[in-house]
Amino acid sequence: MSDIFEEVDESIRQDKIESLWKQYRPFVYVGAALLIGSVALNEFVLRPAAEKAKAARAMELETATTQLTEGDFADAEASLRALAEGNTSLAPLASNFLAQTLYEGSGDAAGAEAALTAAGSADGTPFERLALLKAAYAKADTISLEELETLLGSLKEDNSAMGALARELVAAKVYASGDIARARTEFNRLKFDAAAPEGVQRRAEIALAAIPTPVADDTAPESTPESTPAPADETEATEETGQ
Repeated sequence: MSDIFEEVDESIRQDKIESLWKQYRPFVYVGAALLIGSVALNEFVLRPAAEKAKAARAMELETATTQLTEGDFADAEASLRALAEGNTSLAPLASNFLAQTLYEGSGDAAGAEAALTAAGSADGTPFERLALLKAAYAKADTISLEELETLLGSLKEDNSAMGALARELVAAKVYASGDIARARTEFNRLKFDAAAPEGVQRRAEIALAAIPTPVADDTAPESTPESTPAPADETEATEETGQ
């Protein structure tokens, strides 16, 4: 008897499953078709188009750098500016070349600084950090030490060659501001900085040899010896002894 009930239950379950399948089968087919279509669209349409656009931008950058090398600054500036203002991975690199084009082509130092500052980022890609470092070098003589350190941000603590160059720039600015003791400390750290290129370490040694060692402040007033009171006049009463 129990087998009969089990068979009935199984038959009911199968009927329910079949009913659900008939009800939702079109949605399953549509979902599968959309999935297959999206994969095909990505593989055969979107990805090839993106690769083609990327190759076109790379070719445009190569053409612009060739124009820069040949002295065709106007055309190079137009192409590089378009690439620098685009939201692509080539934008920071194009900004570095754009700054070079502006400075060499027309002596536009302010425009070069603006291009580098816009592209620079302490936590960005290597080309973004390079742009920030160049912008800091360009502005170092016209901004304060505090502004320079703020501009460099976390780059001056970065354990890399660019981080060492940022620390060298800060050390030079510290010396220019007159803080001899801190300048010697900064250059001494650079001398033993494992991340610093050989040239940075060599320049740190030269700076340490040239910067005088701070002398301790000996200008405190000298203590004067306590004056001892003059001995009182001794009045010796001499008595006539008759001798």
